[in-house]
Amino acid sequence: MPEAPEPPGETFAERLDWLFRTSRDPVGRPYSVRYVATELTRRGCRISHTHLSNLRQGRAPDPRRSIVDAIAAFFGRPPAFFAEQAGNRDQGDLVHALADPHIKHVAMRLADARLSPEGHAAVVAMIEQVQRLEAAARRRRDDQRHDLERSGAGD
Repeated sequence: MPEAPEPPGETFAERLDWLFRTSRDPVGRPYSVRYVATELTRRGCRISHTHLSNLRQGRAPDPRRSIVDAIAAFFGRPPAFFAEQAGNRDQGDLVHALADPHIKHVAMRLADARLSPEGHAAVVAMIEQVQRLEAAARRRRDDQRHDLERSGAGD
């Protein structure tokens, strides 16, 4: 059975690092610090990629509230994500996930199915296989797009 995801941690830096490691852009890749800093600045929260990197690594003091709010919004989290205790954060993560109607539908079907632990493991294995297939398809599309750009056909 797959491992449960690691918790986000207790400090601001640990939680920010967790967001970077577990969040994916629309193509399925982790966000870069440079991209997030640029996007936050575009949204009105001026922050350099160097400062954001220092926050992520715990080399800068916790940021002011406006930066916390902007980072939380970028990653689709409430600002309280950075201040919650671990137990409350787990519940907040569940509430956040269940806000997605697709996730809620799957969760409700799983609850109604009354599966054995082996059945649950099989469902998780199927989800992971679909993730691998979709990631491979994204990589193929990216490779094709890059090949077109390199050949000049993408102009």
